[in-house]
Amino acid sequence: MVAGLSLLAGVLLGLAAASDVDPWWAWCALASAGLVVVIHIHVTTARRSWPLFAGVMLAFGLALATLAVGRWQKLQWLPDEGRGESRLLLEGVVRGVPGRDGAELRFDADAGIVAGGLVAKQDLRRVRLHWRDAPVAPRAGERWRWLVRVSHASHPLNFAGVDMARVAMRDRIHLDAQVMTATLTSRQELAPASIDTLRARVALRVADHVADPEAAALITALAVGVTAGMSADQWRVFNATGTTHLVAISGMHVTLFATLMFFVSRRLWRRLPVAPRITREPFALLMGLVSAGGYSLLAGFSVPTQRTLLMLTLFALTRVSARHVGAGQIWSLALVGVLLFDVFAPLDAGFWLSFIAVGVILLHATSGIRAASAVYQWLGLQWAVTLALVPLTFLVFGGVSLVGLAVNLVAIPVISFVLVPLVLAGAVCALAWPLACGTLFSWAATLHDWLWPALVWAADLDFAAWRRQPSVAWLALALPASLLLLLRWPWALRLGGLAMVLPLAFSPATLAPSGEVRMRVLDAGRGSAVLLRTRNYALLFDTGDAWNTRGSRAARVVLPAMDAWGLGRIDRLVLPQLDEDRAQGVALLAHGREVAEVLVGGHWQGTTLPVRACRDESWTRDGVRFESFATGRHDCALRVSVNRRSIFLAGDLDSGSEHRLLARWPSNALASDVVLISRGGSSRGSSRQWIENSRAKLAIAAGGHAGAASRARTLERWRDADIPVLDVHHEGDVEISLGMQGFAVLGTARSARYPFAWRRRE
Repeated sequence: MVAGLSLLAGVLLGLAAASDVDPWWAWCALASAGLVVVIHIHVTTARRSWPLFAGVMLAFGLALATLAVGRWQKLQWLPDEGRGESRLLLEGVVRGVPGRDGAELRFDADAGIVAGGLVAKQDLRRVRLHWRDAPVAPRAGERWRWLVRVSHASHPLNFAGVDMARVAMRDRIHLDAQVMTATLTSRQELAPASIDTLRARVALRVADHVADPEAAALITALAVGVTAGMSADQWRVFNATGTTHLVAISGMHVTLFATLMFFVSRRLWRRLPVAPRITREPFALLMGLVSAGGYSLLAGFSVPTQRTLLMLTLFALTRVSARHVGAGQIWSLALVGVLLFDVFAPLDAGFWLSFIAVGVILLHATSGIRAASAVYQWLGLQWAVTLALVPLTFLVFGGVSLVGLAVNLVAIPVISFVLVPLVLAGAVCALAWPLACGTLFSWAATLHDWLWPALVWAADLDFAAWRRQPSVAWLALALPASLLLLLRWPWALRLGGLAMVLPLAFSPATLAPSGEVRMRVLDAGRGSAVLLRTRNYALLFDTGDAWNTRGSRAARVVLPAMDAWGLGRIDRLVLPQLDEDRAQGVALLAHGREVAEVLVGGHWQGTTLPVRACRDESWTRDGVRFESFATGRHDCALRVSVNRRSIFLAGDLDSGSEHRLLARWPSNALASDVVLISRGGSSRGSSRQWIENSRAKLAIAAGGHAGAASRARTLERWRDADIPVLDVHHEGDVEISLGMQGFAVLGTARSARYPFAWRRRE
């Protein structure tokens, strides 16, 4: 296992290290490491040489990752004519199966900039395209030209939650672009036959034969690994019940399919003309591997399927060559193979979940005395895997399912042995006999209709999930402690490790003292969201949603921030204005957490939530005074003050609303130490009179178009008034405390999170 772990350590160092250096040293390291490995294999097998071998593999991984990161960062940058939010003409090939999110079509393409009617083939970039109300949906493998508004990919950065910049690097996305409606946008070539076109064909057949969109999305995910159609509620249910691993095509599904084809091939061997030329076992193993490889490609060749295919290949080779290779060696070789195939694989959570789960299974199977009962073995294995993945599950999903063990005991057999075979049979039928696949997909949809209410019931239990965002120190201790519990040591030793970790997990979040308020201005992209907490009171100002986000920012940004602070309840939610996207965000928040009251800048009818219109009023909690301000245009602003120190959250006030507030209230009623700039820094707000009367010592810009010239001019107006501006688009999530002594910036997400390679140049 030395080779795999050493290579992984080198790759991780390369992903975290600076890559703005000449790559010559990396090429030299690769050549030297390769030479040493060859000499080590052919000349010496002495065990005492393993430190040298480990060092060589570490250097090899470091060089490999550094070269990959350097090339990725180089292609992130646009030429001078493409900086900012300029329009460009791109030409490229659609990669993968396009997915739809409401009226917006999202897909990736390998594209280049068209200059003089030609595309520079050597300068292709992976672009993530968004096309709203597309008249014609592009298909996988087609070549298109798009007139786009393109900008350097910028992703929200917060203390808690998924780092979308890491996800973009994992997918090798260099640019984000919005397709414009224009005659220049046109299809250039139809798609040739490929794996992606087969996957798209299966997805289309599922959509044609399954009317329920949620059932169709699940069947498509199991058949071809496309999860773009999964709804937010589906992900919520799967996360709460610990069954997310069953949604994506996991290694278990590939292994079951390979095993099935192995036994089928053994039965068919005598009836095929290959019998005299090849013996039965090698033939069955080969057919199982070919079937597993085909399924892995059809599923998108994710990290779990890569790992499984490599392990199956190594197992088949050892069986054919009649050699004994330990389980640890197979695990290590599979790790090396995955890293050599895709050096960015560790950026995917599935990489860690997959390899840790398999490592625990191998450890559980090879350590100690086997249990007497098969049922006891199964329960013990499920418990071991669940326990080992708890720290990683907290890190990736912000919580762990408490009902997952019980749900998986039923869901794994039903989904793996009934639903997945139906889906696979339907996928094969869709490719070979399209007219006959409807029945199989209908049966799969019926099974989904039977299972789904039970999963929803389990997910809605009060104790279904334990949500928490533990510190890095807790995670560093929790992983070895969970592995300690799996060893067959005396229970006193194992429980000692558990007792050392549990208090850190149950410890409450740091509470603000009485007379102090903590505020986090979250980085929500073009929207804004501010989470405020006193000692016993929590208030959320806006949901972070903007046009066409459909509540996704509330789920991706606000909920992780609440978990990080240990908040399960919002005492008051203030919406500066009401629109469809914010309403959907409120619905998602109320579905996942308790929302006691909603204060809306406007009128909201037809909801079961306790909603009332914003008006001029004040209330005090834990020595902190809150004041809401309403304008004639159904806007709502908020002022938070302690003694004579205050923070003003301007929301969506435009210049007209600002002047109305200044006319109605004396200047000292609106003056504040910290001001959240209205409308995300839009030029429609922040009039010079408003800036002068704010008397702010710090202005915070959150939301809006990061690269817009009008936003830059607005922020410059604040700076011209000698008011420092802190831009959340650049600094990320900002945490501020306000108390009797004034305000203090406690930190920003950019300074708190180590600037890994995917963040280094933003």
